[in-house]
Amino acid sequence: MTENDIATATGLPVHTWRRRHAAAFRARVPVVNPGERLRLYDEEQACAFMSGEHWPTGATADADDDTQWPTAVPQGAEHPDDLLTDKETGNVLGIRDATVRAYATTGYLPAGIERHGRTWWPRRTAEARRDAGDEHHATPGRKPGDPRNRALRPRHDPRVAEIAELTTQVPLTTADVVQRYGVSERTAQRLLAAARSDS
Repeated sequence: MTENDIATATGLPVHTWRRRHAAAFRARVPVVNPGERLRLYDEEQACAFMSGEHWPTGATADADDDTQWPTAVPQGAEHPDDLLTDKETGNVLGIRDATVRAYATTGYLPAGIERHGRTWWPRRTAEARRDAGDEHHATPGRKPGDPRNRALRPRHDPRVAEIAELTTQVPLTTADVVQRYGVSERTAQRLLAAARSDS
């Protein structure tokens, strides 16, 4: 849950919740993504705090009740449905976060899930991509929109064949091509060179 979600659940505007309750909440409930700008909290822990319960659920208050709770999911006990940022997905794959975004654009990695203004990838997706090596999963070939499809493609210019035909009858100069087709000198040179290579 984000702090906006928690404020909504308590029925307060987020700025009021932050002013009145955020300090106590943050002191008790650990974030699940330390170091990130968007703080995320475990939903079960957040609900326990909002309802006045203790963590783990069913624990009783003790003398050291002001300490921060332990993380909801112990290190190494990740769930396959955990949503990962591009940086976290990159850590799983051993690549940079920019490469994760590029993989998602080209279909080498699924597009991800949009939440809270960010794109997230399920842990199982990142691990499947990591374990597959060079396999492309269900994305054989390049898809429309793939940046690798943007290479220049040869274009057929009908003037080239016409100029090649004319040069067999009479030698053409750059000036002749400029006058006949109304093109620049550079374009005329290109057309003549292409006509010579075709013949």
